[in-house]
Amino acid sequence: MSLASMVDTHLASQQGADKDQISPDKPVGVSTNLVNQITRWIPTETITVYVALLALVAPITAHPHPHPYLSRWVLFGIVTAVNPVVVVLIAMAKRKAGTRFKYPVFAMIIAPIAFAAWAFSLSDTPLSSIPGYGIRWNTAILTVTTVAITLMANALGQSPNFDQVMTKEQGANPDSPTS
Repeated sequence: MSLASMVDTHLASQQGADKDQISPDKPVGVSTNLVNQITRWIPTETITVYVALLALVAPITAHPHPHPYLSRWVLFGIVTAVNPVVVVLIAMAKRKAGTRFKYPVFAMIIAPIAFAAWAFSLSDTPLSSIPGYGIRWNTAILTVTTVAITLMANALGQSPNFDQVMTKEQGANPDSPTS
């Protein structure tokens, strides 16, 4: 999925919460099965850019260098900081004309956390600069963070229900397809 999915979730929740809004023929949002609940929080746009830039600007050289991972940490910090900005820009691009803009605060907070977990899961993680760090921790960091984000999103009402995006009471058409 992607940061765009995070924004779609925010917009779907906003629309579902507005009882005065006329429902579309089809419930809004993205599919709500368990796999999508987990993958919705993967910031693919910034991970893709990070991996490409990592290959270009942060190669570890063969000759001795006092700080071989410094460029990786700097790149990691920059891309982590850019994540909330990308979320806001996507949200602005996706909002309906004439509607009041509401910041997707949860997605803005979660995006850099999710990005960090995914960046740390790469084999060339900057965490390798820490003495005693082993690559076996990459999977643990990613798994724990991804599951924690999913559980937190559901607990805080930031994810659509597993069964539906909008209820009949909110105006969803029960005869329309859900996917």
